[in-house]
Amino acid sequence: MGSALGREYIRRGWHVVGVSRKSQLSGEFLSELCTNEQQSGEDAQALLKYNPDLVILNAGQIETEIDPKGIPLTEMTESITRINYLFPALLALEASKLSHDRILDIVAIGSIADGSPSAFGPVYHASKIALHYFFSGVGPIVYNANKNVRMRLYRPGAIKGPLSWAPVNRLNDKGYKIRAKRCESAPEANEVARTIARWIDGNEWIGTYKEPFSFKIFKWWFALAPNSFYRLQVFGWRKGSKFV
Repeated sequence: MGSALGREYIRRGWHVVGVSRKSQLSGEFLSELCTNEQQSGEDAQALLKYNPDLVILNAGQIETEIDPKGIPLTEMTESITRINYLFPALLALEASKLSHDRILDIVAIGSIADGSPSAFGPVYHASKIALHYFFSGVGPIVYNANKNVRMRLYRPGAIKGPLSWAPVNRLNDKGYKIRAKRCESAPEANEVARTIARWIDGNEWIGTYKEPFSFKIFKWWFALAPNSFYRLQVFGWRKGSKFV
């Protein structure tokens, strides 16, 4: 997703600063590289010294490793939470302190998975739920304090590629086949990047990429009957997990 967004903005004639925890990264998707650990307020301040017009907080992590019983790993839970939620929150808060003579758009890349918890991608879902709630809750405060800083959120769905298969780590054969339909029909990253870039050109605060009807059902179920939804997750784990 990051490289696809970089290519789109290079195509548009922008100067793209690619931010990575890696010290070496090159390609047609960036104009220059900024190596940054993306952990602290100081790291956020270092990025803002570039005086950007647009910051896309796309860095993300999913559960590619799990406990032998399917339980989340402690170190991965800490890392996912920091990268997916905490650092985007810190950067937005640091940006709110700046005085700009032009609009600074801070766009966090969320997920349609933020609508409800899941037993099959629990840490990832929790991080995206936190990101969505933070940007939706703190965004209005920041905007009223500094009209030039806009905290915006875009919620893409699955993107075709190896990472879209990560939830199969917990799925049995039946669940795998259900996931396969979603992964195989997912759009390519370049298509999603173009859609996100067009959305950024507009004025919406929160955007969503083709949310499946089933996701909408689960989102409303979780909101209206959380205890019942929890029971659904318990049932789903028994039926769809390869650890039961």
